[in-house]
Amino acid sequence: MHVRKLAVATIFFFAFVASARANLVTNGSFANTGGVWVNNTLLGSDDWQSSGATGIPGWSNVPGFANEFWFNGASNVYGLTQSPGNGSAFAVDLTGQANNKPYGGIEQTIATTPGVTYDLTFDLGASLQYNGTGLNSAALTASATGTIVDSLQLFILAPTGYNQWQSESLMFTADSSSTTIEFLADSNYTSEYVGLDNVSVTAVSSTPEPSSLLLLATGLLVLGPFIRRLAHS
Repeated sequence: MHVRKLAVATIFFFAFVASARANLVTNGSFANTGGVWVNNTLLGSDDWQSSGATGIPGWSNVPGFANEFWFNGASNVYGLTQSPGNGSAFAVDLTGQANNKPYGGIEQTIATTPGVTYDLTFDLGASLQYNGTGLNSAALTASATGTIVDSLQLFILAPTGYNQWQSESLMFTADSSSTTIEFLADSNYTSEYVGLDNVSVTAVSSTPEPSSLLLLATGLLVLGPFIRRLAHS
């Protein structure tokens, strides 16, 4: 009986610890949460600059750069699909239906712990049908901003095939209790497609966050009595 209780307590403890390392991004797969997506282009996409557009759940447009579309990878005329690592059938093209400059951008504010290092990962998409090499590559700038810009980097993908996705990573150390992550297609490049999908932010700091220390202490308090009983049984 003691062994069984210890096993159950251990499982719950490590489940709590795992939750502390969970993805902090809301709807990083760009899922059609709440069924709000509309095919307002009649081409398999919800284009922000077309009539009747709806916002992507969990995300906002970067002010002054509202020019992207949210597409259904399972059914569209563009020949585009979502990232293989995505948990939904949807993804985003930051150049929009009309491909007008300035291109589009989206952002989201997440809760962070000052001093903790995080890993922002995402998939960047490109296709030979819409992109080329050099200044015709798919290009976006990813950034993480608290009270200051904690990290910013340009990511480029010159495709060698169709529906090509490349995993990218941006490390940042938070300086605030909230951090805005942003993806902005680079208008210095001329592209008809800058795909974005599978966005995630997880804590990777080697120094435990206060919340993790609290979970550890709670776990030890839970496990302690069982361990003592086992030692005396």
